[in-house]
Amino acid sequence: MTELDIYNPKNLTAETIKALLPGGTNASNEEIASLLAIVRNQNMNPFTREVYFVKYGSAPAQIVVSRDFYRKRAFKNSSFNGIQVGVIVQSEDGEIEELEGGFYPKEKTLVGAWSKVSLKEIDVPVYVSVRYDEYVQMKGDKPNSMWSKKPATMLTKVAESQALRMAFPDEFSGTYGEEEYPANQERRDITPDNKPTSEEIANFNKDEYIAQRTAALEEKQSTVHQSSDNVEPPADKDEPLNAPSAERLDMGAF
Repeated sequence: MTELDIYNPKNLTAETIKALLPGGTNASNEEIASLLAIVRNQNMNPFTREVYFVKYGSAPAQIVVSRDFYRKRAFKNSSFNGIQVGVIVQSEDGEIEELEGGFYPKEKTLVGAWSKVSLKEIDVPVYVSVRYDEYVQMKGDKPNSMWSKKPATMLTKVAESQALRMAFPDEFSGTYGEEEYPANQERRDITPDNKPTSEEIANFNKDEYIAQRTAALEEKQSTVHQSSDNVEPPADKDEPLNAPSAERLDMGAF
């Protein structure tokens, strides 16, 4: 099996995703199946730094992608006919103005961003505008480091990603831009830190690897079940069992 085979998204299985993702076993089978279907249908590769699987709390697992992922796919689409991106600023007297690009005078306040995607078969461009206060990511009572240093860059990425999603729903349905992802939630990167050697690639056995990982997961699940079996029931048969704690029910993040 070649390196391309190992990292080919078409070879991904539910077991592979659970084995590779930190906390992947906390996702339900339905969520894993949904992620797997999106990855396969859209030919995404989760082994690159352009695509991430995320989950937090009880919210559904999602696919988060970078703005560059949207761009690369859009530029390859035969219907794509160009894109424009800019900022929306407000003057001291309250006048709102759209500027192209990310530059704006210091005496004006950044209040939003916009993007237009032109398609060959449609006369009117797809237009999206977003508000700064809806997407700025805070740390305490101030914007975080990235949003403090590059607010126009971050906000135009949000607008551009949304415009490309709207223009190409078949390409990007079920995805979420990384600049839109809440800053206080953890994003797990599953890109391998070290690529395998040529010898490891040549000797790689996917079925054996998945079997080993599945066995390890089953062993962990068995340990949990055994621990549950050792819990003594209430002395009074009419006394209800204690409900599981919210912490135990929390799906966690991956």
